[in-house]
This record gives sequence, C-alpha cells and structure tokens, in this order.
Amino acid sequence: LLLMHDDILKTIMEDSHDSKLPISSYQKPMVVPPKKWVSPREGGYYWLKSNIMRTDGSKLQQEALWRADLSVVCDGLDVLSSIPWKINSNVFRVAKECWNSKIVIGDIPLQERLEVPPKPPRPDYFPQKISDKTSEAYKENKKEIEAYRYAYLKHNRMKQKNMDLISLQCSAVLKLDQAEKFESFNEIFFPYNLDFRGRAYPIPPHLSTVGSDLCRGMLTFAEAKPLGNRGLYWLKVHLANLAGNDKMSFDDRALFAEENMENIRAAHDSPLGENRWWMTLDDPFQALATCHEIVQAIDSGSPESYHCSLPVHMDGSCNGLQHYAALGLDLGGGRAVNLCKSEKPQDVYSGVMKEVIRQVAEEASKDLDFDESAENLSKEERQALKRNRGAKLVNGLIDRGVVKRTVMTSVYGVTFIGAMNQIQEKIEEKLEEKGVDIDENENEIHSACVYLARVTMDAMGKLFSGARETMKWLTECARLITQQEQPVAWISPIGVPVVQPYRQSKPHTITTIVQSITLVDQSDDLPLHKQRQVSAFPPNYVHSLDSSHMLLTALEMDRRGLCFSAVHDSFWTHPCDVDEMNEALRDCFIELYKQPLLENLKEKWELRYPTITFPDLPEKGTLDLEEVRTARYFFQ
Repeated sequence: LLLMHDDILKTIMEDSHDSKLPISSYQKPMVVPPKKWVSPREGGYYWLKSNIMRTDGSKLQQEALWRADLSVVCDGLDVLSSIPWKINSNVFRVAKECWNSKIVIGDIPLQERLEVPPKPPRPDYFPQKISDKTSEAYKENKKEIEAYRYAYLKHNRMKQKNMDLISLQCSAVLKLDQAEKFESFNEIFFPYNLDFRGRAYPIPPHLSTVGSDLCRGMLTFAEAKPLGNRGLYWLKVHLANLAGNDKMSFDDRALFAEENMENIRAAHDSPLGENRWWMTLDDPFQALATCHEIVQAIDSGSPESYHCSLPVHMDGSCNGLQHYAALGLDLGGGRAVNLCKSEKPQDVYSGVMKEVIRQVAEEASKDLDFDESAENLSKEERQALKRNRGAKLVNGLIDRGVVKRTVMTSVYGVTFIGAMNQIQEKIEEKLEEKGVDIDENENEIHSACVYLARVTMDAMGKLFSGARETMKWLTECARLITQQEQPVAWISPIGVPVVQPYRQSKPHTITTIVQSITLVDQSDDLPLHKQRQVSAFPPNYVHSLDSSHMLLTALEMDRRGLCFSAVHDSFWTHPCDVDEMNEALRDCFIELYKQPLLENLKEKWELRYPTITFPDLPEKGTLDLEEVRTARYFFQ
C-alpha cells in the first residue's frame, strides 16, 4: 500500500499546474490525427509504444491477435481515433472556478479532510475465562468489546472516506490540468485501443470521452455544424436526459427544457450566480454545456443556422438485456427493454422496483406469532424473523435507484454478494439521510440488504426468463470447456479473438523498512481460475457483442460522412445528425443479430473440442428483429 505524504498532497492541491507536470500520464491526447492501426503493435501514438489490445501480458491472447483478421476492428478504431475534439472553454473555466472556490459539485470533491475519531484502545478480552456467562463481569466485558468494535469501525470508516477524497481530489486536478494544457489547440485527438473483450477505449487515462461528467462536459467536437430543423429539439432532449428525466417521451423531454428556460438562461448568463439550478442535475457539467448551446441557438435569431459542436448522446435501454433479448428472440424481454414499438419508453428498472416494493411491503405487514426473544427458535423461525425485520427496516426506502445497478449488472454476471453490496450502499445513503447511525446498526442493515438482494434477483429472474436461459447455456458451455483445462475463448462477430485471462494468480509480498508491496504473477502458465472463467463468460461474451455493434455503427457513420463517437452503449453525434445516427445504429443492430451467433459459437467450439458434447441451444422466441427499426426508444 502506497500512501502520499501530506506535503506532496498539499503541493498538488495548491501549487500552480506546472508542479503537476511530472505526475501526469505520458499518454495524453494528441494534437495530430493518430496513426492508423496496421498491426497489433503498430497504430495510435507515433512515438509511444501502443498495442491494439490491453492483454496484460497474456501470450495466448497476443498470439491469437497476430493470427486473426483484424481489418474490420482496425478500421473501426481508426474512425473513432480520427474524430477531432477541442476543449469547451466555457465549461472548463466554470469548473476551474468551482475548484478554486472549493465548490463541491459533480467530480469537484470536498477539499478538506474529514475529522477522524481517535483509534480506540483495545480492551482486555477474557470472556473465555469466565465460566458463568450470566455473571455481571461477563456482561460488562462483552459490552466493552462491543463498544470497542463500534468505535474501531467508526475510525476506519472515516479514515477510508479521507483516502477516497484524496483520490477524487487528485483525479479532478489531473483532468483540469490536462484541459488547461490543451485549451489553446483547435483540434485534439484520442487514440483508441481495445480491452481483451474487444471493447474500445481512448488510451489517455485522465481526460477523454470515456471519463466522468467533468471530462465529457469539458470536451466538444472540433467541427461545428448547423442545427438544421431538428437539432435544437435534440439539444432539449439531451438536457432532459442529463437532468435524469430520461423515462418520459422525447416530446415531454423537450417540453421539460422549454419549461425550464429561465433556469437554462441563468446557467448561460451567470453559472455561479444565485440561480444554480444546473448544479442540481445528474450530470451538471454536461448540462451546463447544453444550456449554453440552447441559449446561443435561440439568441442567434435562426436556430436552424446556428453552428453547434456539442455531441448529443443516444443511450441503449439496459443494453445488456437488449443483446440477450436479441440473441434469444425473447419477445417479453425485448418489450421490456424497448426493442419493440411503443408510444413511451419502457423502464425495466421501474418494473423490477414495483415488484420488489410489493414483496417487501407484503412481508413488512406481517406480525410474527412467535416469541422473538425465545432461545429455542427453529432455523425456519429465525430465517422468518430475519426476513421480517429486514423488510420492516427497508420498507419505504426502495426506489428506482436502489435496484438500478443490480438490474443493470445482472446480465453482466453480478454475484449475489455484489448485488447485496450495491443495494446496501444505496440503503445506507437513505438511512444516513434519516439520521440513522450506520455503524451502530451495521448487522441489522446488512441482514436487511441480504434479504432485499434476494427479492431483487428473484424479481429479475421472473421478468427476464429468456435472458436467464441464454445465460444458463453460456455458463454450462464454459464449465465444460474449463473441465478440459482450457480457457474459454471465442471470436467476436467482427473478428476480435477473445481469450479469457483468469488464472489462479500468486501474490508475493515484499516487505521493506518503509512499506510492504504485493506483486501478482498472472502468467499463462498458472492453473486456470475455473470459477472465474465460467462466471465471467456470459457478461464478457455480451460485451464482445455490444462492442461489435458499436464499431459497426462507427464504420457506417463514417461511410455516411458523419461524426461519431461512443462510450460502449452510448452513441454520440452532432445534434443535426441524431435522426440519421438512430437509423444507422438500428440497421447495424439488426444486421448483427440476423447472423446465427449462438449457432456459430457452438459450431466452432465443437470443431475445437470434439470430445465435448455441448448442450442444445435454448429455444428461441418470437421477437421480430425488424420491429427494432420502428422502436423509437431502442436508444434514447
């Protein structure tokens, strides 16, 4: 564990930007178009070493890349890398002033340290020496231990919060530093490469389009295009999305912007004045950039002719489930995630939320008819008591945000523990707002969130039975492959060879006078981590599909002569070109899933592993992929 000295941290936080130059990444945005990818090790930066894939040293993955036909992948990465960007000076200057004025907003964190209570002295632990557990000495010592545990947890929690704040402070400084350095350039570029699943990422780690709200707000296309007939409409929709109002119709979203025109104009005229409405939105810095463009377009007198460089985003609706529904032609699942035509967007998170609220309220209304203080309760009675207490604790706290992350990550292989942690984080936030001491009630909260995670995952299983069947098939196939002591591998629809890297890594701890450092060996020679190979395969396979869809859309947009960028399932273009991008991304999605993807996957595995009898493919549903063309809220 490496800890930063307080004097160094103070220098980073308070001195001029020049002092941060030595600690900035050497992988920065470029001021000339990146080099085209021509091989796995040639492309991107001109002088810095670049690899087309982040392989973490896996020789199997590297060998597969050299044998593969990467022409489509290289072309797609070149399209993304060739898009010129520039720093949005209006947003950058406001963000810099927020930092200098210590205004906490979005990615600009608190700059003071939180008060950490002193570490409590450890009490003597001797209950085992007391034979009589009913004695006052035993009870007193038990109380001391409980008090110590509570104080120790409080100390560690606040200490961790300070460490997290330091990390957020450094991140904000590095982003602002790079934005300042590149503000004077008319064009900057982001070279792209892939992770091992084929997902595309900008290589620069701090300032890029894949970054946080602050990063995205400070970036805009270098090219400005007239808004045309629909550009202002899409800017208004975009603002509503950034405000969190993304589950109403497009027209209602545009109306939301029109009804808040006074607030929008205040954000444009005096962003740090009395009216700071924009700071209350979900993505404040991107919202500020959008407010500026809306006002400028209206004040130009001819919005259709106003030249705008701000990208508008269209995001997939729980995109992982969209890919599962398309794989299995699951009509019910497809309807829930907007693959079918509807007048208003379907909200899968709200659907799960309503079912969870119903079950929790039903459980919380029960009055158990046995003595809770009795010591001879059966196992079933104790479990019923836990469920009931858990339901009573969380009843009334459940909203869309509590279940959203778990629903979103369910198709990406979230474990039960992972789901419970996601839910507990949100529940603790709500309890803290009500004045509940989280440390003092830690056990009760944990138990309640275990119950709530079970209810949530059960509700999802019922709603997306088709996706569950496909996941089950993928998981079983991966299990059979790992039994042959082989890593799970496949080729994505656009030709990316994927070899899962999970091995039983061996950590080695080196202790010095100053510190201890742990090194991890991840060689291909290590034994397979079979559990991770199996559990990670379904989400990794879906990621290889969503990356294929994105890169195919990038190539189609380039063919049409339009600017395009993307962050996985969030597709970006100029406001005037949103309608054409919506058409292109639907065309590419339909063409992708017209292919027999699971059949091809099974066929290639059967050739590679002739001794394995793979299970039959899950039965497909009746979803008509052509309906995606008229599904208005497929991406929104």
